[in-house]
Amino acid sequence: MTTTANSPDSSSSDRPIVQARQQTGLAPEEILHSGNAGMIIYRVGQLEYEYAREGRAYSVDLLKYVNDNQVGIATTFAYEEVFGVRDRMHWLIHMRSPNEYGKLLEMVDHDEKFQDISVVDRLPEKGHGNWEKMFTARSFAERILVPQHGLHLHHDEADGDDAEAGNFAPSARHQSSQPFDLQLNSATAGAMVLREADVKYEYRKEGRLFGFDWQEYVNRELAGRVTILLYEETFGRQDHIFWLIHLRSLEDWKALADLERTDGIQKEIYAKPRLHESKGGGTWEQLFVSTSIRDTLMLPHRTSDAAAS
Repeated sequence: MTTTANSPDSSSSDRPIVQARQQTGLAPEEILHSGNAGMIIYRVGQLEYEYAREGRAYSVDLLKYVNDNQVGIATTFAYEEVFGVRDRMHWLIHMRSPNEYGKLLEMVDHDEKFQDISVVDRLPEKGHGNWEKMFTARSFAERILVPQHGLHLHHDEADGDDAEAGNFAPSARHQSSQPFDLQLNSATAGAMVLREADVKYEYRKEGRLFGFDWQEYVNRELAGRVTILLYEETFGRQDHIFWLIHLRSLEDWKALADLERTDGIQKEIYAKPRLHESKGGGTWEQLFVSTSIRDTLMLPHRTSDAAAS
């Protein structure tokens, strides 16, 4: 039986689940997220320990202003790294296409309110300063994630959103057979695991096909609890791919771990031949650069509004 996010038996805990969409007051149809965006700017930054609280407050203020004033252009959410590097922040900036980035730059360069948020003294009792003092030097880094495309493995559910015609690539939500209203995404997930991997150049197609097969199996078996979508890095490292593993809650990671140990996924996904004999044959283990598969667990940053809800 499939357990949905709204099922009364969907969680063993009564604790409210914090979702990234609680960071903005936008209506659901106004939000860009990992499911409907044409590209994602994935940004990482390290907070200095002594300024971590102020840095988080700055992030909340800035993304709220951007989201309110860039509706349909960009939606940004903030996440905390968990079981990894302390006080490391992650942001996903969801957009339709790179062409829209110029509108963000216009605001950054000329919007007085945006600049006020960036330069206001946020450290009056700690020597004064703004965001430039709160983050470790050289810790900011960005990557461009684009929904995986070109393999013709998409499902045909209608968008219901004419704006998606302007996407840089077909939106990732078409990768899954889960109905759109059942899918989890970066706005609605209670936790996310960002899994990255380097596909060997000679197996670039086979590696992506394995990625699709694996996520589709999980999406089918854990609908309402897990939604996995595949992206590739663009304007960056060749054949570097990412899965966004959206979890209804952190507890659903155990359901995925349990599924990985079943005979069904072992036979249908992991033991399946992935390479033609002309390439030496083999299963999924041959497709990726050794040690390149890495996971980062992220929880939506909990704002004061989310805490009160």
